[in-house]
Amino acid sequence: MPIVGDLLQRPTYEILQTIGEGNVGVCRLARHDIFDRDVVQKTISLLSVPDGVAREPHLLKEARHKHLIEVWDAQWEPDPQFRGLDAVTFICDYYPGGSVYDALMDGHGFGVADAMRICGQVLDALEYLHQDRAYVHRDVKPGNVLLDQSRENAVLADLGSAGKIDPRTGTAPDYGGTPLYLAPEAKSTGHVTLRSDLYSIGVTTIEMLAGRFPYEQIQFSEVDARLAAGKRAMTDRWYTFPPHVPPNVRRFVSSLVRVEPARRPDTARSALRKLNGLQYVDWRRVSGTELLGEWVGTWPPTKIPARRRRYRVQAIEVARGRHAGRVQVAAEWQKPGSPWRSIRRLTSYTDAGDAKALTEFFRQVESLAQASPA
Repeated sequence: MPIVGDLLQRPTYEILQTIGEGNVGVCRLARHDIFDRDVVQKTISLLSVPDGVAREPHLLKEARHKHLIEVWDAQWEPDPQFRGLDAVTFICDYYPGGSVYDALMDGHGFGVADAMRICGQVLDALEYLHQDRAYVHRDVKPGNVLLDQSRENAVLADLGSAGKIDPRTGTAPDYGGTPLYLAPEAKSTGHVTLRSDLYSIGVTTIEMLAGRFPYEQIQFSEVDARLAAGKRAMTDRWYTFPPHVPPNVRRFVSSLVRVEPARRPDTARSALRKLNGLQYVDWRRVSGTELLGEWVGTWPPTKIPARRRRYRVQAIEVARGRHAGRVQVAAEWQKPGSPWRSIRRLTSYTDAGDAKALTEFFRQVESLAQASPA
């Protein structure tokens, strides 16, 4: 017997809470009563993205990739508040780690390897979307990168904004997107390309490496003016990296967010290939803020984490003595199962707020680590 509708006395889905709302949609956490699992119901108006993949919902169901969110089901939305909006509710998996945006707002610190792994997984999803489906996503941002419980693995979500690539031009119309992550060419030309998606994941990766942007302080009228002029959404200082981020990681991520599209990688595949070729000390901040605190890194990446050497950098403000008011920067290293050992020759004192000196200190520790026998 075919399924003809919900049993009113026992509905299939129990709405648990609303987890996001916008001008043309709403996102709810729900419980599937039969499968006994949490899912997400996302309701959007198809009128909000007139050329998007949501105009052909079957394509959302057909898109299959391990790093793209899977759409279980869809239905026309019966809620009266969506009357006249041509609204569809999509049923998707629930990701308990939330989004990258949620993690940033929680104060979660992404290690270098975690950030690069997530970037690579999104690039892998974009390669499939670009080459196998001929779509650009058009709204890659922290809120659309969903994380598992460990917040170490990701899927790219919200394909409803994706646009078909015109095979004659290699472009799709700019539908709007999210200003902070929008490529500079989008507003000035009215079109986006696959390189525009690469720009957006690049900006998202900068936030994972450097911490969230100060959203509360941003003047969005200035952002709009910069985008209209073909510039990046914010001034250059927001596209820089904290001292612990290794040079080759900086160069790679910077290549994704170049203003000129032609200077970015030509495809997600080529970007992913470059990323996978990188080797670096996997630093992670474990305490402190700004330029003070403690970071722990591991090397070499060719070994499983439990077999790697560990390196620790501490930057502590000196309270008394001849170095009072300055910052002592010191390093230690540790073999698996052994106590920490000081690297005394690297200990130095820097002026408070001297990011350049701290950056150079990290480079010295990395050089020492990489010169040691594996």
